[in-house]
Amino acid sequence: STDVSRFDGNLELVYETETAGVVIQAPQLDINTVAAGGGSKLLIKNGAFAVGPESVRAHPGPVCYKKAGGQLAVTDANLALNRILPKYFPKIFGPNEDEQLDYTGTMNAFAELQTLINSSEVTMQKSEMSVEDIALGFLRVANEAMCRPIRELSESRGHDP
Repeated sequence: STDVSRFDGNLELVYETETAGVVIQAPQLDINTVAAGGGSKLLIKNGAFAVGPESVRAHPGPVCYKKAGGQLAVTDANLALNRILPKYFPKIFGPNEDEQLDYTGTMNAFAELQTLINSSEVTMQKSEMSVEDIALGFLRVANEAMCRPIRELSESRGHDP
């Protein structure tokens, strides 16, 4: 998930919130949480790309964690686009937690999704998409989901972001 707050020299507070059905009446930072972090699941819903709110969690995690049952997540999309470089991560992945992030596994999982998308059985895609197009498409959806609470905390309250 991603947490969003606004700061313009002063902290914005709220005095009542509801969390998990419990009303909390105390001064607290005005923070909105959006389910679009690195573990957010990449899905095709009604023929369109969707990100979250379901999470792949830490175990088994994204495909790149190289654990049985891993599913494509935002982290995999960033890895597929080389925005994450495995050599800069500790070797804590895989079944024995002694391997690097699995770039090959991620690319294979995206290639399977690419075949499905380009077959037009799931989406109404008219032209073929590359793995990179697909990964970028999912990241655009995730970024838009993260922009909504920023707009809510700024523009909708009359602030210029």
